[in-house]
Amino acid sequence: MKIKIIVLLLIWLCSTIIAQDKLVFGVNPYRNPEELRELYSELITYLEKSLNKEIVFVISKDYDHLVSLIENGSVDIASVSPKLFATLRHNVPNTHYLATLEMINENGQKESSYQGLIVTRADSSIVTLHDLRGKRFGFTDVSSTSGYVYPRFLMKQQGVDPLHDLSQTYMLKKHTKVLQALLEKSIDAGAVASGAYYNLSTEEQNKIRILATTEEIPLDVMIASSKLNPAFVDQIQQLLMHFSSHQTKNDAIVGFTQKPLTLYDRLNTLE
Repeated sequence: MKIKIIVLLLIWLCSTIIAQDKLVFGVNPYRNPEELRELYSELITYLEKSLNKEIVFVISKDYDHLVSLIENGSVDIASVSPKLFATLRHNVPNTHYLATLEMINENGQKESSYQGLIVTRADSSIVTLHDLRGKRFGFTDVSSTSGYVYPRFLMKQQGVDPLHDLSQTYMLKKHTKVLQALLEKSIDAGAVASGAYYNLSTEEQNKIRILATTEEIPLDVMIASSKLNPAFVDQIQQLLMHFSSHQTKNDAIVGFTQKPLTLYDRLNTLE
């Protein structure tokens, strides 16, 4: 079946595409649409064949928008950031946890966690997090785990308050845009997922210096709407746990695993 990709601008668009023989699959807009379509294409094809349903692939306009779509039942299943899942567990307790993604890392190994990075240019005078005071900084989104929540936590641990100590802050939505802004010298430093950095060419990586690295963060979560039939939710979960890909490129989705939910709940405590 043909995979459909729709970049949503308004919530009502979802209502025009939902039908009993279709399943709406939502994702965070943390990459450009074509990259997201490619990333999830094998999984979507697998689910379409296994469930005999068309999957409608929906990219929300931002992280909060995806929460709204899940809360009102416009999205049936979704791949969400760790922080977004923690928020959903607080706001919509009946949201079903299905599984945690497993992806190929920069060393060609399968992993179910990653790290956030605070980065600057290699030729920058910024050496420590303390040097970020008075600088221009790029985040992704306030609901992004590696693009905001953990980097903000690291800064505050070092006595740097992002709200008051930085000269300017930008919410650039995508990790690639943070790196692009850094290379173009539009910002002095930024926060990104480790995978985004390792997807850069060697030449581009050499122009960037890592200032700080977060602890291990569980990868994104597959969730199901509380409005779905529990038996159908169980079926989807079993399919995810049996999904296996032989892709070898960096950041490819190759499987799923189960994680303790306390790992995600902890994200609501980081200040």
